[in-house]
Amino acid sequence: MHHRLVLLSSSLFMLFTLSLPLAAEEASEESVENQDEQSEYQALENGDIITITLDQLLPTQAVLDHDAENANLQRYKNDLKFMYDDLCRLNGGKGIKSWDENSVPTDPNSYTCKGKLGSDSEALSTIVVGPEDGVLYLTTNHTILSTFWDMPNGGTSVPITVKVNHNLISSGDDFWAEMINDKEVWLVNQKGKKVKPDDLPEYIGRKQLKHDKYLSLAHFLTGISYQPPKPDGKDNKQATIPYLALNWALALRGKMKISKYDLNDPEEYATAITEAATIMVDIPDDEIIGKSKLTAKEMGQMDAVDSKALEALLTGENTNFTLATTYRVNKKEKSTPKAVLEEQKAQKEKEENDKKSAESEEVKESAKGDVEGNG
Repeated sequence: MHHRLVLLSSSLFMLFTLSLPLAAEEASEESVENQDEQSEYQALENGDIITITLDQLLPTQAVLDHDAENANLQRYKNDLKFMYDDLCRLNGGKGIKSWDENSVPTDPNSYTCKGKLGSDSEALSTIVVGPEDGVLYLTTNHTILSTFWDMPNGGTSVPITVKVNHNLISSGDDFWAEMINDKEVWLVNQKGKKVKPDDLPEYIGRKQLKHDKYLSLAHFLTGISYQPPKPDGKDNKQATIPYLALNWALALRGKMKISKYDLNDPEEYATAITEAATIMVDIPDDEIIGKSKLTAKEMGQMDAVDSKALEALLTGENTNFTLATTYRVNKKEKSTPKAVLEEQKAQKEKEENDKKSAESEEVKESAKGDVEGNG
């Protein structure tokens, strides 16, 4: 497919900034200047590549996998090279070539990517333009772009190169109907309840996109209890099923209660993931998964849990699970008073000792019963 690189300023990649609402008395003075900007939005075609800032993007879902972001943040904390590599990759630059202590995510000129920004168009996040002039809806990569938004050295002004999927400026009142028909929006909240387009958050980032804990389970279990179906065609590098993990998250929601686990405790979290893995492979292969209208088998369900892959996830030093739980524990320790942490630790140890004592008593009673029965 041919892609146009739309240049909207003198720089190689423009920062396509939205105009702030003008006061009535200023409108007539600014109308000529704004006319060119508006026409630039209207002229965007499918496949066009532009560079904007994160605060210009509106999300098309109300939820986020916070633990996938936690893993990213911990990985960046361990080594900033991962952050610059992701920035290059998501900007179509094929990974980081060089960076130094003066490099910052808000200035692409402060680091060098392996390829020209935008050259790897398949790696770019996609947007839909409309329904009003200057409105841009993000349709992919909410997690990684939210990471750029939330990371300590990132924020709203981080530039990101994106690809236009559709331009629906002229759709008017039919905008959301078209978005739903094209499967470009996920209208389910973190409680599994249906929401309206007007209920979608105004920005990306974890403060507005709520944590869907079941989505975290589904992401962790990719390649362990389900495998994303292979793409159709050599040129299609992405899974062909929209919202694959989100639909699996809906299926898990109806079959287990994540609330019974303390996800700040790595051992309990690991138990929750193990339970979810077993549930997923035990679902009848002809059962419809979430809102997908597809069966479990069509959604990539595996015949059995890949126990080796599961063990590697839960015990590996640099897996997403280990990184996410490390970030969780560190964040909890920083935000919780030491006395409270010690009290929680003592309470947990007491509960574990009480459980062991109860189990020991059961064994003794059982043995006593066996002796009396034999006597």
